[in-house]
Amino acid sequence: MLGRKEKHFKVHTQLTLDALVPPDNFYRQVEAKLDLMFVRELVKNCYASRMGRPSIDPMVFFKLQLIMFFEGIRSERQLMDMVPMRLDHRWYIGYDLDEAVPDHSSLSKIRDRYGLEIFQQFFEHIVELCVEAGLVWGRELYFDGTKVEANADINRMVPRFYYEAKQHLQAVFAQQANDGDVVPQPEQPAIRDTSHLLHRLVQKYDGTRLTSRPNHWYQRTTDRLLNPTDPDASPMSRFTGAAAKLGYHTHYVVDGGKARIILAALVTPASIMDNTPMLDLARWARFRWRLFPLLAVGDAKYGTKANIIGLEQDGLRAYMPLHDQGRQKKVAHYPLSRFLYDPQRDLYLCPQGQQLPYVRRKRTEDALVYQAQAQVCNACPVKAQCTKSNKGRQIHRSFFQVYLDRVQAYQETDAYKKAMRKRLLWVEPLFGEGKQWHRLRRFLLRGLEKVNIQGMMIAAGQNIKRLLKAKRPPRRPNPAGVVALAAPFSLF
Repeated sequence: MLGRKEKHFKVHTQLTLDALVPPDNFYRQVEAKLDLMFVRELVKNCYASRMGRPSIDPMVFFKLQLIMFFEGIRSERQLMDMVPMRLDHRWYIGYDLDEAVPDHSSLSKIRDRYGLEIFQQFFEHIVELCVEAGLVWGRELYFDGTKVEANADINRMVPRFYYEAKQHLQAVFAQQANDGDVVPQPEQPAIRDTSHLLHRLVQKYDGTRLTSRPNHWYQRTTDRLLNPTDPDASPMSRFTGAAAKLGYHTHYVVDGGKARIILAALVTPASIMDNTPMLDLARWARFRWRLFPLLAVGDAKYGTKANIIGLEQDGLRAYMPLHDQGRQKKVAHYPLSRFLYDPQRDLYLCPQGQQLPYVRRKRTEDALVYQAQAQVCNACPVKAQCTKSNKGRQIHRSFFQVYLDRVQAYQETDAYKKAMRKRLLWVEPLFGEGKQWHRLRRFLLRGLEKVNIQGMMIAAGQNIKRLLKAKRPPRRPNPAGVVALAAPFSLF
């Protein structure tokens, strides 16, 4: 017999939302283990104390942001379409079955009201909770970055001078209209306090005029063109078989402990290379969390002379390949490592035993020039493998060559090799996790400050996941698990 189900719903007077949410629901665990009462203290200066209508509870706003993170929801409009239908979401934010949830436009206004500094303080408080839980080791720092696509089309770029002139003219005519009391314009928001160091880093690496060699003949695309939809985004380097896109760089500083807590997160335009903010992030993380790390680990992109010298002078071992090593491998000539430096006589000895004395100081960079005699080099039987110049082989020795030689010596140690293997498992999976589950492939928001807000919330959410996992009671292992725990195992 074919069954048929009609929709007849009864009115349940004794039913409550708390009874409908199972005791083992995920958001019950989040509510029990993460107290968000501290956010009210963070945002109290953003509201009037005695006048105006009551606002949406700041705890509700941040709980909605966490729901958006945990569920991988792509937009706040989609979030507020889902929350009314999910009983556990209603229970978590404290809205009963018959209460209207906030509108999605209210979340955007609240985010603009708070600004980047409030979200930075939220991220820092989560890291403090991780420190109190014993999840931060503090002896090793790992650095890495990833590309994130911007919410803008690269085919809509316009000349930068046109955009800046248009913005200037709009500001001038708006000021004239206000002076003449013809077209009243809304008041501009007050400039926020940027005393936070990481907030200053966001402004420092805005990408519009930051170049390594400002007098160089090459002009970047981001110096000539921009997208009016997102002026802070810049073209990313092309992937194999893919067209160029606008995007940003997300930078992480990760603790070397087993929990892999993110100590600092920063989003810069794609025109800012991964290695540029490394020293600033390292010093900020050490100062903010009162850490005394022994080493800093990064890949070949971070092995610039500035980073290596800065880390070594700060007392950290720079475990990273030298930035020029890959370039030297492609050159058929003898590299610097084939020449022996004699500090007593202040000269170099080539592989054939000939002397390269000091001749001058190089003006364009902090280096000393050592050069062999032309007649000696021209008569050498292995000149073709050493140099093509008829004036003699030259060697440029940096003022800080002692630090570079020290870092070069690290690469022969077992500790360095272990750290480089560990780096692959400590930072890169965090980016993979963020891109696969937490909307880190493409930013929803636009503008440098807002993408930093989104990146800060993703990093804070990843730390919260590890904080919740650390506070769970240990499970009783099954017999197979007991055997696995008893067996010796080493990851490296």
